[in-house]
Amino acid sequence: MIKNLIFDVYGTLVSTGNGSIAATAKIFREWGLDESAAEIYSGWKKIHKENIARRKAFKTEEEIFTEDLRRLFAERGIDARAEEKISPMIESLYGRRLFPDVEGSMEQIMRRFRVAIGSTTDDAPLLDSLRGTVLEGVRQIFTSERLRKYKPEREFYSDILRLTGWEPEETVFVGDSVEDDVIGPKGIGMKAVLIDRKGITDPDLLKIPDAVIRSLDELIPAVERMD
Repeated sequence: MIKNLIFDVYGTLVSTGNGSIAATAKIFREWGLDESAAEIYSGWKKIHKENIARRKAFKTEEEIFTEDLRRLFAERGIDARAEEKISPMIESLYGRRLFPDVEGSMEQIMRRFRVAIGSTTDDAPLLDSLRGTVLEGVRQIFTSERLRKYKPEREFYSDILRLTGWEPEETVFVGDSVEDDVIGPKGIGMKAVLIDRKGITDPDLLKIPDAVIRSLDELIPAVERMD
């Protein structure tokens, strides 16, 4: 029987909007590249995942963002210190808002299940996103900074189960990334629900989760069908 739900945050419960692209435009405006911000940010995301995967010791996400920017500057021949230019991207992590379907749905979900959060982020921006919302009622909060691990590392998920005392067969991970929120959790015996807010078109990807929903309103029925 499913008793526990672990939620990803960004793209699942909290909208990131276009803040990252706007921050990229602000950083690169000095070199006349602000109109290329969407393209630059697309490359930034790829670099970010690579820097997370190949790190030899734990680094905060803010430190990794700075490494990303240093590499982007080098690739484009820009002579600037990433440490001095990164602030727009860090500032963009704050002031984010819940998706419209979250507040009411989470009230019902938290009455039915034990709930935790498992997010690849630093503590400060995550807590800023939760402040003043229904998610302040979630007591089990796990970030990459707290666990000192990142998705999709196996230990990210197993450490959450160890620290909560939850059994994998009684737990569902809910998120918007097939790699991070579906394949990773299923690798240690959890079920996984993909919330597809962007409209994934690859049918093979949609076969990997145990359930696919388009809105958080659909989550309780989806979990009930698993039982």
